[in-house]
Amino acid sequence: MMPGENHFFEDIYARRDELGDPSDSKSKANIIERICTIYGRYNQLSDQQRIDKLIADDALISRLAADSRSYKDILDGFMQIQLEKQRGKQRWGNNTPKDLFHIEEILSFYPEAKILMCTRDVRDFLLSYKNRWTVTSEAHKERLKRLYHPILTSMLWKASMKRIPLLERSIPTGNFMIVHYEELVTNTETVVKEICRVIGENYTPQMLEICANNSSGPVAQDGIFSSSIGKWRSKLAPEDALIAQWINRKELSFLGYKREPLAVKRLTILKLILSFPFAAIRAFRANTNNRGPLLQYLVKRILAIWFGR
Repeated sequence: MMPGENHFFEDIYARRDELGDPSDSKSKANIIERICTIYGRYNQLSDQQRIDKLIADDALISRLAADSRSYKDILDGFMQIQLEKQRGKQRWGNNTPKDLFHIEEILSFYPEAKILMCTRDVRDFLLSYKNRWTVTSEAHKERLKRLYHPILTSMLWKASMKRIPLLERSIPTGNFMIVHYEELVTNTETVVKEICRVIGENYTPQMLEICANNSSGPVAQDGIFSSSIGKWRSKLAPEDALIAQWINRKELSFLGYKREPLAVKRLTILKLILSFPFAAIRAFRANTNNRGPLLQYLVKRILAIWFGR
């Protein structure tokens, strides 16, 4: 079972000093209340509706509280309650990109966790990130618009890619796999079979029969599609692409992506550079309620960018 992004480590565990010890009944109630609203606060609306229906059963909340003595117990219980409602599902997973910056905490909870990291061409990533506001609810449109700036978004991608050597050192051999998005959607069966081998599941052809929507564009596309590969060439401003290539030149080379010559307007590049500090402040303010404590957030990403930690 892989529900929406739950952001537990970014949103709740990072605030454990503030939220308190789950052994205290009042603190435990606050933590449980926060985790039971987490999907909604991160714009995972269908998952939040599903959780709301589950917790309408007071017995489930009472069971979660009774069985929880630690933060790990609360996360386990929250996911187990969801798992029990999914027929035929035996295990759960979490699909939260920001978890890359919480690997140490995740491994302290689950030392044998299987970690899959999906990489994608930074230029296509910028295009996707820039367009996220077009497929979200009205309440989140303005916030998502404020999060995009080519320099800031390129640095976020860089911070994630710089974590790869640390992940390879920290995660037990055989429990970590890098999945290239481009290979996943063009050579799907082979990649999915390898994923199954790593996570210890039996491959079945039904795994390729998926229903999906384009998560960063207004046009829905069902199933597995590769039309988003290289889309940046026609849809992303060349100045944005050039900035992404320059900031991530080492990471692009390491991951096998090629930089391309681009015709850009120098004045536009200068404007983007000058606007970056203001855009960064605007983005942090817009995302105040959708990240952990600011100091921890900044330290983790700065350490990743400069030191790969």
